[in-house]
This record gives sequence, C-alpha cells and structure tokens, in this order.
Amino acid sequence: MSDEKNFLKARGFVLSSMPVGENDRRIVVLTKELGKTSAFVRGGAKPKSPLLAATNPFFFGDFEFYAGTNSLTLRGAKQQARFDDILKDLDDTYMGMYFLEVSGYFGNEAVDESDRLNLLYVAIKALMAHRIDRQLIRLVFELRTMLINGVYPDVFSCHHCGKHLDVNEENLFSAADCFFYDSACRSTINGTAMTVSPYVMYALQFVMSAPVGRIFSFELKGEALEDFSYIIRRLRNRFFEHTFKTERFLT
Repeated sequence: MSDEKNFLKARGFVLSSMPVGENDRRIVVLTKELGKTSAFVRGGAKPKSPLLAATNPFFFGDFEFYAGTNSLTLRGAKQQARFDDILKDLDDTYMGMYFLEVSGYFGNEAVDESDRLNLLYVAIKALMAHRIDRQLIRLVFELRTMLINGVYPDVFSCHHCGKHLDVNEENLFSAADCFFYDSACRSTINGTAMTVSPYVMYALQFVMSAPVGRIFSFELKGEALEDFSYIIRRLRNRFFEHTFKTERFLT
C-alpha cells in the first residue's frame, strides 16, 4: 500500500504535454504549491482515460500526484475552470500558448508560484473575454511578468535623482538604458529621450502596482498604445533575454 505522505495535491495550469511511448504522457504543470513541476500520466493518451483532459494545455484544476523515487505520477485531476473555448480562435490560441511558454520558462520548481499562476489565469480570461486589444493583453502580461521575476524597471522614481515620477508632469524614457527620468534630469540621459505621456505613465505604474485581477481593466489606443508597446518591447529585450518559440505565430 502506498504511503499517504507520497501523495501531493496542488492547483495549477497544464503548460505543455508530450507523448511518452504509445499510451503515456508527460505533462508540465504550473502550480501554486509545487511551483513548476512535471508528471507522468500513465495511459493518459488513451481515449477512455479519465485523465485524458488533464493532459491538454490550458487545463486548469486540482491535481493529485504520487511522488515516486525520481518522478511524479498523476493519479487524479478535477477541472476547476474551462478554457476550451480559447481553441476556437486561432489568434487567441497562439497568444495563449505564448503565455504558457513564458510562464513555463520563468517558472521555478519547489517554490510558491501563486503570483505567476494568478497572472496566467487572468491573462487567459482576458483573452477569451475580447474586451481589450489582444496585443495590449500581451504587453501587460509581459510587464507584470518582469515584476514577478524580480527583474523590472522602476516606473515610479527617476533613475538619476530618485524623485517620484508624477504622471501629470513630463517624464522621459531612455531607450538606451531602459530607465525612466524626470524631465529635470534630461541632460543626464545618454542618447535620445522619449517623452512619456500621462496616459502611458499611468498605465505603466498601474500594471506594476494594481491587484492582478484589475490589470487588464484599461485600454490604450492610437499613439498611447504605440508608445506603450515601444517601451515594453525595449524592456522585454533587456529583461527577458530569450526568444520564445511561439512568438513566431503572433501577429
């Protein structure tokens, strides 16, 4: 009889799934309790397997694993939210897969990944709701991911003098070093300085400070969206330092 202590429970998202042999699967799951973890699903590829649904990316639910000597085996799974409809829109699917890949790349094993899991959850929900622009959802997701990673820009203080950046005053962004500056410190900036509008500055500060459940509750359009996108692209190049496979499918 298996020792009860060898059974582990966790809530999470299936990030990826790959075949192992003819009938088995290996899944990677982002969980709150175990961080990023992988597990074997014996017979998970069989059409009548009770664990078949849990071998699909975008499955969100409660998992029960058996901890063997060198690996985990999935013993049970109960779906807690359905994200199947994301597969009905190809662009949503690609963007969702990108979110899964980013979360998996930065996710860590054996740590509390509740912040990353919550971000992934609300980002997928925002995609399916179609209330704001898909590209804006991506930008917000990427900026908040930087915060969770612990490597992110200071959008609240001037990099040179440390003064608080008031959204109602003129603020600057340096594309060369990816720092933000008060307008009084313009002369200290190397290269070209970009003026950040109040709308964009507010959006940056909001994404970095608001509860995760609210960060997809605003819209940017026109020039403001273009400027926000430019800043996030520059930050992504500096703080992500990785090219993701699913990016090639994003428009």
